[in-house]
This record gives sequence, C-alpha cells and structure tokens, in this order.
Amino acid sequence: MIHGIGIDTIEISRFKRAMDRWGDRLNSRLFTPSELAYCLGQRSPERHLSARFAAKVSFFKALGRPLCYRAVEVSRDSTGAPSLVSNAIEKGMSVSVSISHDGDLSIAETVIERVS
Repeated sequence: MIHGIGIDTIEISRFKRAMDRWGDRLNSRLFTPSELAYCLGQRSPERHLSARFAAKVSFFKALGRPLCYRAVEVSRDSTGAPSLVSNAIEKGMSVSVSISHDGDLSIAETVIERVS
C-alpha cells in the first residue's frame, strides 16, 4: 500500500546562485559530509547538489512531514542508482527515489510504500 508520493523540481542555476551567495553555510545545513564529498568532486557540483536537495524535499512530501535536511542522505547503491538513508524510514516502509536532470532542472520523485 502506498504511504505517500512526493516530487520536486529545482532550477540548477538558481541553486548555483544560492551556493555562490551562502557557500559552506548552505552546504553544511543541507548536506551530509558524504554527499558533499561526492558532489563537490564532480564537474558540475551544483547539478548533483540540486538533485539531492530535490530528492530530500520529495522525500519530505512523501513522508508527510519535514525533517532536518541532514537527517536524510542521498546515497548510491552498488549499481549507481540513488537511494535514501534516514532514521525516519520506519520498519515496514520501502522507499524508492528517482532523480533526473533536464536542461536547467533537477527533478526527483519519491514513493514510500508500506510493506507487510
């Protein structure tokens, strides 16, 4: 049974402007050290960070309540697919997340299911 579905879209250029303005202060409030290590090592960190931000917001929407941004980590499984790690994921919940980029947009969708 579906518990919730969330979707979010972020303009990468707008996120980049926020990064330029707030720098480490923004990054340390929104992302875990592991997320920053991966994203800041990429050619376009703003593209990867904005996608992770969208994934976190879509997770909050699917969950039905907000959390601290650092209480959710977007990681990659062994195949490179995104996954979410959080103490808010209760036993019996299955969480699926999809992240995509198109032009100046980062898009993420999260589906939370209750499994028996």
